[in-house]
Parts: sequence; C-alpha cells; structure tokens
Amino acid sequence: MRFLKISTYYRGFLNDYYKTCSQVKNLSYSEQYNHLMNRYFAWSDNYGVLLGKKGIETWEIVANAEYMQKAWAIENEVPINNGLEGILLKQIIKYNPDIIYFQDSITYNGDFIIKLRELIPRLKLCIGNLCAPFGSSQVNSFKAFDYFTVCSQFFKNQLKVFGIESIIIPHAFDHRILPQIDLDNNFTETSFIFLGSIFADEGFHSMRLQVLEKLVKENIPFHFYGNLPDTSKTALLKKQASYLAGRFFDNVGLQKITDGITVLRKGRNHNAMPRMLSLPKQIYDVARPPLFGLNMFKALSRASIGFNIHIDCAGDYAANMRMFETTGVGTCLITDNKSNLKDFFIDNQEVVTYSSPAECLDKIKWLLYNPSECKKIAINGQKRTLVHHNFENRVDLFYDYMVQKIR
Repeated sequence: MRFLKISTYYRGFLNDYYKTCSQVKNLSYSEQYNHLMNRYFAWSDNYGVLLGKKGIETWEIVANAEYMQKAWAIENEVPINNGLEGILLKQIIKYNPDIIYFQDSITYNGDFIIKLRELIPRLKLCIGNLCAPFGSSQVNSFKAFDYFTVCSQFFKNQLKVFGIESIIIPHAFDHRILPQIDLDNNFTETSFIFLGSIFADEGFHSMRLQVLEKLVKENIPFHFYGNLPDTSKTALLKKQASYLAGRFFDNVGLQKITDGITVLRKGRNHNAMPRMLSLPKQIYDVARPPLFGLNMFKALSRASIGFNIHIDCAGDYAANMRMFETTGVGTCLITDNKSNLKDFFIDNQEVVTYSSPAECLDKIKWLLYNPSECKKIAINGQKRTLVHHNFENRVDLFYDYMVQKIR
C-alpha cells in the first residue's frame, strides 16, 4: 500500500530556513529533504517513518518548499515553469498512491481532490486535516475528502454540522528532539518564555495580549519570541482590503478565487474589519524574532516556565501543539484551562492552568517564588507527554482508522 502525505510549511519558517541555511538550495532533492526534516518543524517526517514501520510504503512532500520541489522537478525532467502546484501534481501522478493525506486542507481541497481521483484510478482514500478556523464558504470544498483528522472535539463538532466525517488525533511531541536540544544550544536560561504571535484580528489573540501587558506592568522579566502587528496605516489598509475582497468573493460564490490567493485566504479569517491594535512600547522593546523547529525547542528548554494560550476562537478545548512541545522538553507549562485538559494532564501536578489574565499572573509569580515545585511539575509533565502524547500513539490512531476505512 502506498501512502503519500502532503504538507505546506509556514511561510515564515521557510523564509527563515532558506535565509539561514542558504547552502541547501543547491543540494539534491533527497539531501534537501533530509536536511529539512532534521529541523523538526511541525510534524516533520513522523507519519512517514512510523507508517513505514508498519509495512506501508510512504513518501512525504512539502509542497511549498520551493528549492526542494524544483530540485525534484529537474531530477525528474519536469518543467519548473508550471509552478509548484504543477510540480506537485506530477509528483502525485508519478508516485501513484493508494492513500493521500493532506496536512494542509485549506490550500488543497475541492476540485484539486476531484482531479486527483480522475487521474489516479487506484486512489482509495483522500484524507484531510483541520486544526484552524474555517468559514462556511469552504465547506463544499472540504466534502471532496473521505474524512478529516482534527486536533480537538471543537473542530469535530464544527465539521459534523455539515455532515463531514472526522477523527480526533491530538498533537504530539517528537522524542527524537531530546538528544538534539543540548547540542550547540546557545540560548540563555530564563525564568519565563512565550513563543508565539500577537495579531490584531478579532477572535485570535486578545487574551494573550492582556497577559503580556500585565507581565510588563508588573516588571516580571520574560523572553518573548514572535511576531507583533505592523502598526503602520499601510499595513492596516492592506488587511482591510484583503478582508473586504475575501468576503466579497465568498459571498458571490467565487470561493475558488479566495482559496487560490494567500492574502485573500488570510482576509477570510478575520471575524470583523481589521483595526489598529495599540500595544505597550515595552512589548515591542522585548520582542525578538520568531523561532521555529529545533531552535524553538532549544530556547523553550532553557526556560523554567513556558506560557501557552489558545487562540480565542478555539472554543473550550485544549488542542494546540505548544502544550506538548513545552512539557516534552521538560519545561513547566502554564496554560489556559479548557474543558478537556484533564484528558491530557493533571492540573497542578503535571501542568498549571489559569482562567483569566489576573489568575495567570498570580500563578506565574507563585511558580517563580517556588522553583522546586515548578521543577517537580515540569518533570511530571514531561513524563506524561513522553509516555502518552508521542507520535507513536497518534500514528497508531491514524493507522487503525485508515485501515478500517479501506476495509
């Protein structure tokens, strides 16, 4: 059985990767692939490696890794002037898979999936993945998949409303990272760290902004790696234009246009007209560039406390990767309390939770004043993650459901 997993990586990561590792651009496809997977970004090659151990022939494609994709095209005598989607289509046809798993089902869905079924008669399953907000305008495109994997009950409930089948497979930690984080780790130790972004969009990051503002006002030192909103009027006008254009095309039945243009897809995610967000100058002063992959894990491992908070529109369900990344490297996790958090961790023993910015600040102070208890919680949290929240367990869930669907 041939299994193909198709991903698109976060553009910010790829830009940083090709800037700092520019030498990879001239390597062969296989050399570039191995180098990229060793950055341990997102899910890396876990699914392919672990399904391979079950006897399945697998291949992982990062569809928007431009230099790697063009290397494959040149090696296989495929014209590169057809663009990255053209190269991807040739790869899929050449591999001739039984099953395709699209980790990014926002970019690839609908007509693209229908076309694949026509071109590949042996194709048995097209599986989608969803762990981000989506609009009703995208639902018809999602129905091209046989089913979805989702990271929480929240998204399963949303898809169920539209009659779309899904299975919950939470995020996980890659234990292969642990031997790597102490190698050439030049990040300084810190008491508290936050790795993430703050967007001005309604329904995304309002609560995390309140927490950071309180930290600044209380003069609690912390390391912050992430993106902050561009405060220029030009940036605001661009966001407002993408919001209006995305809504227009969706409302008149031209969702394919929104799907195909990145800036319009981003505009679709706004719940309301984008507005200017005013942040304290101190946050801009302490902000450092975002970290990705192995560097992110290295910095995270140097902190006593790792801060986590879900986007506002994630509902009352714990779901994001940061929970497992933080506990996995042995850092004490403080995270927003959710209805299903008990399914993953024991509060106050393996993680620490909060329900408001004020409570978050109080508990951060308590952890800082009680370092032995903080360390104890961190050790317990890491044990829980390494045993129960690893990719081996998650891929077992994925495999069992997939085999059931084929039969």
